[in-house]
Amino acid sequence: MDCPDEMVLVERALRGVDGVDELAADYLRRRLRVRYDGDQTDGEAICRALVGAGLNATQVETTSELPIVDAPASELSIDNRARLTIAGIALLVVAGICVALGWSGAANVLAIAATVVAGGPVARAGWRAVRLRVLDMNALMTIAAVGGIATGESLESATAMCLFGVSLWLERYSLGRTRRAVGTLAALAPQVAHLKRGDAIEDVHPNELAVGDTVLVRPGERIPIDGVVTAGASSVNEAPITGESVPVDKDVGDRTFAGSLNGEGSLTLSVAALAAQSTLAGIQRLVDDANADRSPTSRFIDRFASWYTPIVIVLAVLAAVVPTALGYFDIVPYFAQRPFVVWVHRALVLLVIACPCALVIATPVTIVCGLYHAARRGLLIKGGEHLEAAATIRGVAFDKTGTLTRGAPEVVDVIVVDGAPDNFANRGDSGGVVTTDDVLRIAGALEHHSEHPLAQAIGRAADAANGECDASAEDFEALRGFGVRGTIDGVTYLVGRASMFLENENLDASSREHLRRLEEDGRRTCVFVGMAQHVLGAILLEDGLRPEAASAIAALRDLGVSPIVMLTGDRQEVADRLGAEVGIDDVRAGLLPEEKLEAAKQLARSHEALAMVGDGVNDAPALAVARLGIAFGGEASATAIESADVVVVAPSLSRVPELIRLGRRCRRLLWQNITVALAIKAAVLALAVSGLATMWMAVAADVGASLLVISNGMRLLGTSPPE
Repeated sequence: MDCPDEMVLVERALRGVDGVDELAADYLRRRLRVRYDGDQTDGEAICRALVGAGLNATQVETTSELPIVDAPASELSIDNRARLTIAGIALLVVAGICVALGWSGAANVLAIAATVVAGGPVARAGWRAVRLRVLDMNALMTIAAVGGIATGESLESATAMCLFGVSLWLERYSLGRTRRAVGTLAALAPQVAHLKRGDAIEDVHPNELAVGDTVLVRPGERIPIDGVVTAGASSVNEAPITGESVPVDKDVGDRTFAGSLNGEGSLTLSVAALAAQSTLAGIQRLVDDANADRSPTSRFIDRFASWYTPIVIVLAVLAAVVPTALGYFDIVPYFAQRPFVVWVHRALVLLVIACPCALVIATPVTIVCGLYHAARRGLLIKGGEHLEAAATIRGVAFDKTGTLTRGAPEVVDVIVVDGAPDNFANRGDSGGVVTTDDVLRIAGALEHHSEHPLAQAIGRAADAANGECDASAEDFEALRGFGVRGTIDGVTYLVGRASMFLENENLDASSREHLRRLEEDGRRTCVFVGMAQHVLGAILLEDGLRPEAASAIAALRDLGVSPIVMLTGDRQEVADRLGAEVGIDDVRAGLLPEEKLEAAKQLARSHEALAMVGDGVNDAPALAVARLGIAFGGEASATAIESADVVVVAPSLSRVPELIRLGRRCRRLLWQNITVALAIKAAVLALAVSGLATMWMAVAADVGASLLVISNGMRLLGTSPPE
């Protein structure tokens, strides 16, 4: 299946198969995704129906394993259809020699023979289509060739049919180049992994690895699996995954990606994900599935093409019938002066133009090449619709923690409020006086189960100060948007924002004063620890800005993106300071999760083309309501990744403006392709109606248009994928 025109055949062929619910075709990869009721039919029945329609169908089961990569078949291979085309061309050449020698009879016979030889497969495919009540390109070419012979244009029929065979081969070759280009990601995953079993090493396929297995990666080898370094150190080239050409130093505890290239050192890895669940496998699946999920432009062109072919066929019939009738009844004397075969010939040329293949293939080739280019740059786009959406983005909203900042806050200070409440238990030798270790111990116990970056930073600091934290909280309760509450040794403690304490009218004056003073410090994020009526202390944290944040914001402004907004739950003073550093003027701070969602909705209503960039669970609802949700960073939460339309694997904010630039370039190429295809069709159509075009010219124009749009779309691939 190379031409979208064949999708009509597929639909007709499967119309009589009970239980088939949904079809999605991937012309580029020659795949058909079928959703069916297993109680009514099965894959074999579907394949039989497709084979009956003249398509060579083989069932491919969905598997949870990474595909084993074989050497790709050459797209230059010569099949039976190509051999017959070559034979037809040979006969046509001899026929041309006969014409030059004045042997018109022999030339006519040889031309008819060339048409039959080269057009045999075309006629058989056309007959199968007609039986399914479909006039596809094969049927139209057969009708045109037979009509040409009947009207005495056997040499033109032979030329058109041979050229049609060459065009199919060239189109297959061009699409094959695209297939090979977008299929190289799977080949990056090595087919062998060195599994360590005690002191022994066994070579296995990555599909055989389980989470927790230990794998050895030698210098210069590709990493077979997503894992975590447990021993060794090396520099790793992650360019195929993140698009970053500079090797990344890896040490114990660092994460690695399948398909990345190990440098000079040996690494021992603990398998973190199954082969089919690796980042590389996910990228390949996104690229594979993208063409089956039609983008808005694809759907528009498909609808246009569904009308284009029947309209041109009707026009062809009218081109033969109307002038003949007007001339026969002497309504237009000019038409009466022309023989019937002239109008029939023009109609036959119009039939050849009726195939919309170049027009319909223009979109999927461009979209898939764009998605593959994005994947090489560490941008996982979940389908062509979202790539097209990137071109329309006019405003961007950023979360702060983990997006504009590194997402790795550290405790920089612990402040104890003077005086200890009466019910604060005696801790060791402190004599009932609150210490910084007490503040960290309480906060660490209550934040133990949270995955928020601030909570994890507090937990690390508590462990460093007190050893492994042995305090446990009972009656734990998360106060959404404020903090947490729990009981330790019979005392109820609160950990969270200042507002959680200030809303209590019984909070003592000293605590209120400390809260006010610390809140005025816009340099650091403050997490307060205490009881309902008394604040014990405050934990001050800092999370540095990403070094590329300011340049990324500047790049967005250069693209005309406005507004650029920061949405954060942090304090206004801290958010304003960070906003000033990166160049964001619209800073909305102190937002609860539901307030962040409402802010995103309001921005989406006032700026329909809004992108939301975030990484946390609290960002997921906002990502879902934006025109384009972007989950940032390889460590983005599973909920955020599920809600997002784009996942940025590369930990760089520069990918956000790059995504918008790619979307806009893809849109330009899309409409260039559509314009070129339509212009060529319109030009040949006008020439055909005026009698200046021949059948072989129509075929040449069609193949030329197809090759042009394929080549133009492949410009998105750029250079070869980085090693």
